[in-house]
This record gives sequence, C-alpha cells and structure tokens, in this order.
Amino acid sequence: MNARVALSVSLVGGLLATTYLLRPIRVVRVPGVCSSFYWTVRSWLWNYPVTEDYAIWDTGDPNDRQVFESDRIRLLRIWRFLQPFFVSRGYHPYVLKDPTDLFSDIVPSIPASTEKTTYPFAQCFYRTDADAETYFYVGLSSTVATAYKNTSGQSPFVWPARDTLGRDVILKAISGPQPSKELRAFRLLQSDALRDDPRNHTIPVLDYINFNGQVFVVMPRWNGATAADFAKVGELVRYGRAFMEAVAFLHEHNISHGDMLLQNIMTDALIPEVKKTTDPLFAGVRGPKRRYALIDFETAIVDYSPELLAGFKKDVRDLASALEFNLRCIQDVIPDIGPLFDSMKEFDSPAQPSAATALSRYEEICAHSLRKTWSSMYEGFWLKGNNISAAPSVYVSDTA
Repeated sequence: MNARVALSVSLVGGLLATTYLLRPIRVVRVPGVCSSFYWTVRSWLWNYPVTEDYAIWDTGDPNDRQVFESDRIRLLRIWRFLQPFFVSRGYHPYVLKDPTDLFSDIVPSIPASTEKTTYPFAQCFYRTDADAETYFYVGLSSTVATAYKNTSGQSPFVWPARDTLGRDVILKAISGPQPSKELRAFRLLQSDALRDDPRNHTIPVLDYINFNGQVFVVMPRWNGATAADFAKVGELVRYGRAFMEAVAFLHEHNISHGDMLLQNIMTDALIPEVKKTTDPLFAGVRGPKRRYALIDFETAIVDYSPELLAGFKKDVRDLASALEFNLRCIQDVIPDIGPLFDSMKEFDSPAQPSAATALSRYEEICAHSLRKTWSSMYEGFWLKGNNISAAPSVYVSDTA
C-alpha cells in the first residue's frame, strides 16, 4: 500500500513538474489572498490571457482578414475571461448575443434599472434592451467593417456593462503598471481641485479597478453628442459653448486632449442607435440641463513642453472641425460663427486664437445674436461648404 502511495505521489509530482515547465505558474496580483489564488489558477487554466503588458490590447493590420479575426477572437476571450472579476466588483459586462457567432452583437447581461437615473449616469431613452445592443470593434478598416457589420461599435479596450442597479457603464483598459497618458490625465481632471469645477466638461470617473497591473476605469455610459438631433438654434449654441469651454479649461491646466474628434464628444443621454443613415434621429432631448463631456485621453499631453503648445494649437483646430459640422448651419442666425471657425483652423498662423480667446469670441458672437432666434427650428448639417438636409426627426419628451 505504501509503495502504491509513493508511486502515486511520485507520478503526481512528476506531472506537476512537467506541467510547470511547459506552463510556469505566474501569480496574478489582485486584492485579497484568496482572490489572488483563484485568479492565478484561472489564469493558468486559460493560459494567461491577461498579462501586465498593456500591449495585449494592440491589434494588427485591420485590412488583413486573418489578422482581424485572430485579434477579435483573442480580445473577446480576454473580456470573457475577466467577466467574473468585474461581476465581483459590482459590474456586469455585456455578453455576446449569440456565443456561437464571432460577429454577434453584444447585449446586456442583466435588466436595466427601472428607476430614473441621475447624474453622472445618462438619461435613458431606450425603448427596450434591444436598443442597448452594440458591436465590439477591433480596429477594422472600412472595407472589413462593411463585410461584417455596418456599425462603429466599441474599441478593443472598451466594453459596456451595467452596475448592480442596472445602470449602464463603460469599462475601459487605460494603463499598464506604468501610468499612461490617459490615466495621468484622468487623475488630474478628477482631483479634488478640478473635479467639481463647472468648466470641467470631461467624463466623470466612477471607479478604478486593477487586475494584475492592468488598470481599468469605470465611467458612465453616455452617447455621442450628435447621436440625437438638434431641434433648435439654442441647443446648438449651448452644445458649442460646452466644448469651447471644455478645451479652454484643459489648456488652462496644461492638458492637451490630442484627439478632438466628433466621436470623442459625448452627452449624458442613451439614445437608440440609428442603423441606417436614412433613419430619423431622435430630437427633443437637449433640455437646458443636458450635459456634455470629452472622452478618450489616450494621446493627451499633461507635461509643459513644446509638444504641449503644439497640442494646444491642434486641439483648437480640431475642435473647430468637429463643431462646424453642425454649427455652420446657423450662420444665417449667427453670421460670425463661420469666420470664427475659419480662424481656429489656421493651425500654422500666429493669428489662430487660443482656446480661451476662441471661447470669449464665441460668447460675444452668440450674445450679439437675437435671443428670440434661438428658438428657431434647426435642420440638417454642414459639409464642405454646403448645408445638407437630414432625415426628419422623431421627437421624444425630455425632462433634462
């Protein structure tokens, strides 16, 4: 009997030693000894999909179908692996609608809150949970995107979730062990000195979560600022002012955003996604209390340097390019708004205004317009010097 036990122990020991040599055990660092043990074992069984290297979120050539599919499988596996970890922290990630379909939409895993949400969470205009569905985006090119899904969806390091109360949030991997530009920018903007400043129009941070050196930020899920239609001139004026003020605030505190695109401009509302460009947008959701915010500080500059000053000029130029898409259409009501945008886009000119000067001019221009015209109805958008008509809007009630 003792010989059998000794042989069994020897075999098990040899098996463990061989297994260790083939796949060494790496301790996974998460809060709590028991939790660390569990995630070390789980990581070993899954062959360590999440390492400390932030490069795990990188993707290859999006025009190469094989590379694209390989990246998608790998990144979906990372998020699926992490799902129970986020659940343990009070956040329930969305799941694939069809687990057998690599290109399935992702859908909520728990019901939405039945209570009215308040700031910092978005006001929800979803009619059913089907409106919350989205698509996981892995840096695919327009050619590949057309072949698979005609929607922009989420970036590889971003995943939607709901908290335990059913409120929509976003999980985003923003840094490895060495603090990234985005993490440094968030920490500064969410500091006690800046967080509650009314000029700080940046997305609020709900939580930071650390998994084995990977830092995730939890933010309320908001929609793109142009996901809903503008109904009146006054709504556009408030929208433009918010982002003029946001950039001036960043520059005052020596932060350059670095990626001032329309897709990084958000509003605190969740609007059903428009599936086709001919579908009507929702309108009537931009009451005076509607909030706006900037997201995505991946390319931010937070140190005073020549690069920061160049970043300021780029921010001003890109802000004008983003805002004019909608605001140029009200030149008949506020004529000087066009020349202001033109001056902001003069990147190489010493006459380009600073963000603070552009904000001051914008406020002066709008103040001199007739206030009664702010209630005028607004239609369409501006593109390459022309006003373009848009599909008729669907109006909904807004209490914001």
